[in-house]
Amino acid sequence: MSMLARKLVGAVLLSCLGMTAGYAEDIAAGNLVITQAWSRATPGGAQVAGGYLTIQNRGTLPDRLVSGSTGAARKVEIHEMAMNGGVMTMRPVDSLVIEPGQSVTFAPGGRHLMFIGLAAPLTQGQQVPVALAFEGAGKVTVPFAVQGIGARAPEAQPRAELPKPVTPVADDPNEPFFTHFCGTMAMANITISPGRAGPVEIAVQLEDGDERPLTTAKSVSVTLANPEHGVAPVKATAERVGDDKWLVRMDAPQSGRWSLALGIEFSASDKFNIEAPILIR
Repeated sequence: MSMLARKLVGAVLLSCLGMTAGYAEDIAAGNLVITQAWSRATPGGAQVAGGYLTIQNRGTLPDRLVSGSTGAARKVEIHEMAMNGGVMTMRPVDSLVIEPGQSVTFAPGGRHLMFIGLAAPLTQGQQVPVALAFEGAGKVTVPFAVQGIGARAPEAQPRAELPKPVTPVADDPNEPFFTHFCGTMAMANITISPGRAGPVEIAVQLEDGDERPLTTAKSVSVTLANPEHGVAPVKATAERVGDDKWLVRMDAPQSGRWSLALGIEFSASDKFNIEAPILIR
């Protein structure tokens, strides 16, 4: 077999296996075109990963992304960015509108899909099939190409216009409540178990701006308060349970809107505070 023939055979096998492609192929679903579907590799033990893509609506009517699922994770959530007191947080929403003639982009640091409860770490070169369900276009399976840890998008993605407001997800109160805190020095993935009033366990995973594990924190404190019900702030020191993971047990005795604040200390002179609302059901 000639060198050229061997290269062609290798290319065909590579495309069939889908293991080292730099990006996933474009997918058409009705009037929607889905491009640049990708994710980042995750370190061992990670339970969450982000999914990024662009959805373009080439039709004359709006469509709506209503859900996602994958065998690679326990569930898929749609996360939107919101500003609260000058602090950016991420919150799950039940759907996302794609207006006719517009594109919606999911990108690091902004709107994204969240793969929660990973069955195994995502590895560079892997392609993760994710089933996306749209109100008009129906269900379509999209392969997400896994880039390296901390990777940028395979190519520059256009800035998308913001979609119409959507309604927050009404989860089972016994299910864990998951949210993000994003700041200038650190990001935090926060899981509150269970998501209802009473004793709760608050798990914090720290990341830098490229979603790499942030392991340089020396201590993490968590403060809970509920001004609506006259609950004064209660502060507790989290226990380090991994290089980038912290855990604390506290009490949220009433349902409603709470304020959760993190105090992250890197050194005696280098401290970082971040605060945002959470919902206890």
